[in-house]
Amino acid sequence: MSQAFRIFARVVAGHWPALMAWYLGGEALHRVLIELAGFVGGHTTLGGLLLLPLAVAARLVSYVAMYLTVRPSLPHSRREDAGGIREFASATLTAILPFFAFYTAWGLLDADQIEFFQIANSLAVGGVGYDPAERGDRGGLIAVGVLPVAVLLVAFVARLLFARYAARLPRWTIILATYAEALWTFMLFMFVARWWSGVLDWFSQREAVGWLRGVGDWFAVNLAPVAIVWEGAAWVVGILVAALIVPAAWLTVAGVIFGTTFDSTPSLGRWRGAAARGAARSAAMSVARTLVMRLEGLWAAVAVIWRGGPLLYGAYALSYAAWALAEQAGTRAVFQLIGGHEASFWAGFFPLVTVAVAAVTEPLRVAIVVTAYDGVLGRPRSELDTRPSGVDVEPGQIVVAALDVEPERPVDVVGKQEDEQDAVRIRLDGA
Repeated sequence: MSQAFRIFARVVAGHWPALMAWYLGGEALHRVLIELAGFVGGHTTLGGLLLLPLAVAARLVSYVAMYLTVRPSLPHSRREDAGGIREFASATLTAILPFFAFYTAWGLLDADQIEFFQIANSLAVGGVGYDPAERGDRGGLIAVGVLPVAVLLVAFVARLLFARYAARLPRWTIILATYAEALWTFMLFMFVARWWSGVLDWFSQREAVGWLRGVGDWFAVNLAPVAIVWEGAAWVVGILVAALIVPAAWLTVAGVIFGTTFDSTPSLGRWRGAAARGAARSAAMSVARTLVMRLEGLWAAVAVIWRGGPLLYGAYALSYAAWALAEQAGTRAVFQLIGGHEASFWAGFFPLVTVAVAAVTEPLRVAIVVTAYDGVLGRPRSELDTRPSGVDVEPGQIVVAALDVEPERPVDVVGKQEDEQDAVRIRLDGA
């Protein structure tokens, strides 16, 4: 426990200004990109939609930078061969999927879309009025249709092509690959959120749900103790979600950014494809290998949650809960210090106050998360390690460099090499 306090103090003392700067930079860029996407959406919704994922990516980049900044202060997670633009770009790529999932689940993606629509709609109304025929593709109203689905598919195919041919492309194209990854992931989670909202709306309109609500109202009126127990259970569930699931999500994001891996390769990593031959096999295996490696890295990051043991995770969850309470209390105290004002005043100052408080508290959250993460990696029984985010090594020592691309070689040479490796395995097994 004393070592955890030392690591926490080292991270806070050594990196607080840098963490604060990265957080403020990400929030400022997020704000600018939301405004830019809304402005473009006031003239063309599609153009604004293509810019909106960059606003989410701005926050992701700031968090990736914050976690990689403190890595040298972590005794069990730092690496001498880590660092540089290549690792930063690759860590951002691998963190897009889990970060966007967390961003959507916490309602932040929906908040960005609402703000985008408000800005774009006000511009469209001021320009052409409320007539739908005059507005056309203006106003920021994102509807699930052929065009958004086409954007998702094009971005996904582009990402696969970048992954396949990255060895032949200039290094700067990793920026385009990151944008393609962010775009198709953004569109996917937007569709999932819309679908889930539709499912909930449909479910809420069923007669059985209305009957259950009536039963609940009857219990609330006639049996107050049952209602109290029900409300208490709902409160406990909310507390458990806030106290356990949210810290676990941040621990997973940190694990993905740091490139968590298993000491011994699990069965997922030993996966081999079918014995097909030819160009189709090469392309399919390249895509499948990329997906398998990405899933293995995500699974290793998730494993950090329980491989530290209940005592370590319990201490981490309590520390996170204390941080959340302190942040809420600090925000409330600042608002009370400012005092009451008109709505027009708070329209401009409310975001500034919340960002100012977060600039002080976010470095503490990062320090808590990385201290817990490093504590898990420091346990020999965790069987977890980190690797440079820019290079993935597959079983068989096939190096997959930037953008998870295998070095291309003639198909017959690959086939012969695999046959020779199989023969060696047979002889070893026979011995």
